Amino acid sequence: MLREERLQAMLRVLNEQEFLTVEELSARLMVSRPTIRRDLADLAQRRLIVRSHGGAMRAPDEKITTPIDFRRSVNAREKALISREAAKLIRSNTVIYLDASTTAAYITEYLRPQQQVTVVTNGLMTAVRLQSKGIRTYCLGGEIQSSSLCAVGPIALDGARNFNVDLMFFSSYGVNDRGDIVDTSESETMLRRSILRSAAASVFLCDSSKFGKQSIYNCVSLGDVDYLVTDARPPEGYPAVRKEIILAT
Repeated sequence: MLREERLQAMLRVLNEQEFLTVEELSARLMVSRPTIRRDLADLAQRRLIVRSHGGAMRAPDEKITTPIDFRRSVNAREKALISREAAKLIRSNTVIYLDASTTAAYITEYLRPQQQVTVVTNGLMTAVRLQSKGIRTYCLGGEIQSSSLCAVGPIALDGARNFNVDLMFFSSYGVNDRGDIVDTSESETMLRRSILRSAAASVFLCDSSKFGKQSIYNCVSLGDVDYLVTDARPPEGYPAVRKEIILAT
């Protein structure tokens, strides 16, 4: 089988199943694991698939939200470093908002009851983690979005208006070439936009793999957020954030 034919066959297999490991792809296509890894690297560079530890999935349609179990494993090291640096912005006796993104969820690892912070979130898993650590937590209600395990919709929007947030932490699908923060979920985008309007300060968590990505819904411009926490400098021409770019290395 020629290489391009093999790549097309790999894409067809990934279309049939949500996620496959290197071992499964090797068995399905009868190709060695090193060859599969090289092919996956090529397809990832073309943005036709999304790599994860030990496997891959077909790149999601811009209208489809990638399942949370998969997103949690993508760029996990970078997300952990970014959240560690972002958590340093948190002051005692403040109200913070953590969105339902997997990157924001990492911040829960750095919160302690002694900080006396109050956390508002729409992420169900984030709320459970915070409660287990003894952190005062409010979880927004609303319709549960199964792919992200989060509350969204009009009830969540109404609930968010009850809080005065000092510092909002959020992530998204990516940042397009114009510097607009974009996402695949209309309901999550609307909720983020609502909280951004009222929060005293905002922190955008974005690993460098998300730069240059396009999706259907615009949240805000990068220039409308106060802090950008990332693992690499954003491309030239992106609008500057209001206060600071924090590099997590």
